[in-house]
Amino acid sequence: MSKFLSRTLIGPMAFLIFFVLIVGFANNNSCFAKGLNGNTIKSLRLFSKVYTLIKNNYIKKERSRKLIFGAIEGMVSTLDPHTYFLTPSEFRQMKAETSGEFVGIGVKISIKNHYVVVVSPIDDSPAAKAGIKAGDIIEKINNISTYNMNIMRAVGLLHGKVGTGVNLLIERKGFKKPKVFKLIRENIILKSVKYMILPHHIGYVRISSFQEHTNSQLLKALKIISLREHGIKGLIIDLRNNPGGLLNQAVKVCSDFIKSGVIVYTKGRIKSQDVKYFALRSRPPFKYPVVVLVNSGTASAAEITAGSLQAHKRAIVVGTKTFGKGSVQTIYTLPEGAGIGLTTAFYFLPNGVSVQDTGVIPNFVIHSSKDFIFVKPLPKLREIDLRHHFKNPESKKIKEKHKYKVFKLYYKKDNQFRFAYELLKSWNFIKSIGVK
Repeated sequence: MSKFLSRTLIGPMAFLIFFVLIVGFANNNSCFAKGLNGNTIKSLRLFSKVYTLIKNNYIKKERSRKLIFGAIEGMVSTLDPHTYFLTPSEFRQMKAETSGEFVGIGVKISIKNHYVVVVSPIDDSPAAKAGIKAGDIIEKINNISTYNMNIMRAVGLLHGKVGTGVNLLIERKGFKKPKVFKLIRENIILKSVKYMILPHHIGYVRISSFQEHTNSQLLKALKIISLREHGIKGLIIDLRNNPGGLLNQAVKVCSDFIKSGVIVYTKGRIKSQDVKYFALRSRPPFKYPVVVLVNSGTASAAEITAGSLQAHKRAIVVGTKTFGKGSVQTIYTLPEGAGIGLTTAFYFLPNGVSVQDTGVIPNFVIHSSKDFIFVKPLPKLREIDLRHHFKNPESKKIKEKHKYKVFKLYYKKDNQFRFAYELLKSWNFIKSIGVK
């Protein structure tokens, strides 16, 4: 009798408890309360029923936490590709990455056609040293198929202890069949800025990602460059395969070269998400001419940097069209140490243009041999290729007015870098097309 009562009552009781918690939360959250209409309550009742059936009748006894986390992950997976749920361990990993240090193979990933795809390898990481390339399809991680795998699950499999191995089954154009790459996890310290001095007083800085100390590293590099050979007359900023990172660092980097005005602004569904980010007037901006290198692996904060410098006519952008991620993710801390990255707004450049699914269009489109390593049928991996991606919020306004020259130059080495260097050598001519 007691067994019968427990089975018949546990469903309504579970739902009642769940409903009370929801209503209790709703009392402190008017936006959520508005969503509790009749259809919502019916859906919550359905959720409670399924949860109860699994708890009581599934062949194995499952923990409630596992079921609830799985339900949340399923809910989040119906949204855009940049909204994600983080378990406590995944949340800790994410915080470590933005601080500039974590253990793994050093690769930024996304989802394409239900598989995990490399957006870009991190400079000098095990992935980069092993030859992993942007656009590679990771079919398996340690013999576990990535088909329909949650992106944070994939991140968890790639991370691990220092010195441990991970095998990736990679599909790529030019491979007769998928190839296994054996990598050893390392402590990845993200030194995001590298630099060198070129002939003719031209400086070069490579920003591989936007982390907590990116701008301070950039300023240090520019100071060193400026003290040598009586200063520099032009600068190349290389943002190729830069997957983005912290927005405040992108704003600071732009402020190093832009005197005043809006760097970027955001628009969301609620008013608090509408924010304008202005150039920081902490120091006089650098005045020498700038060329920014981009490609399809240039994403998010890196696109904002390139697009804002271009919109202010402070730099010429060279390369190929960027990734096209123009959405804002707000990180919320959840109970039990979990977290969620929720897409809450769109970025807009100072000229009112969104890069969402369109990307930044270079002033000079230069194809490099490095751009032709993608797997068929994946000629390019960009935001527009991702499942559930948002369309450009101003797509109806977009008209093909761009009249940029297209240079189909295929040198043996780095055509984009070479072209940028020649531009800076010939800057007097560049001035004639209106760049400040």
